[in-house]
Amino acid sequence: MADILIVEDGVIERERLQDLFSSAGYSVRTADNFDSADRLLSVEACRLCILDIGLSDRSGSLLFEKLNSLKQRPIVIVLTGNPSVHLKRSLIEQGASDFIVKASPQAENERLLENVRSRLGDPRPQATSKSTIALRDFIKNFVLEKSKELFLDSNLEVTECQSCGSTGIEITFSHKLQVPPVVEGLLRCSDCGAVYDPEVS
Repeated sequence: MADILIVEDGVIERERLQDLFSSAGYSVRTADNFDSADRLLSVEACRLCILDIGLSDRSGSLLFEKLNSLKQRPIVIVLTGNPSVHLKRSLIEQGASDFIVKASPQAENERLLENVRSRLGDPRPQATSKSTIALRDFIKNFVLEKSKELFLDSNLEVTECQSCGSTGIEITFSHKLQVPPVVEGLLRCSDCGAVYDPEVS
């Protein structure tokens, strides 16, 4: 079970939230639309969902209804650009724990993190070992410039997972002596767990 599911179609906002909560020690999954969130929820529950209502494929209100119907119903914090008082009242009455308008003081990093901490408590110990890091960080800090393209697509971005479309790839180093420049490890999607092979993706 993940601590937090972020459903947000804006890349910058989604990455901001992912970095905020991951850095605080929470296990985080992300989805950029209704369908990707639906697929994630079919294989893994979450304790809390940060939900944008204005999604690109379907209304986030439909996803909110689905979240409410789950056996393991998560806490839902709506984070939206829609300041409608009527919408806020409606979603709170239906069980949303909070309704936060983007770019408001409540949406700022520290206040949002404190809001989540008050609901989830301190992060649980992570299941992954300390030898697991995000692929983006691995490329940035440990890969030679001429070798970076092995992990990136033609736009110099991490290739999407073929199973779920996420770019949240993590690398877990083999538990044996590592002798650079050869470094052995396993790449997996942090969202669905699928093995990632950058040379064939």
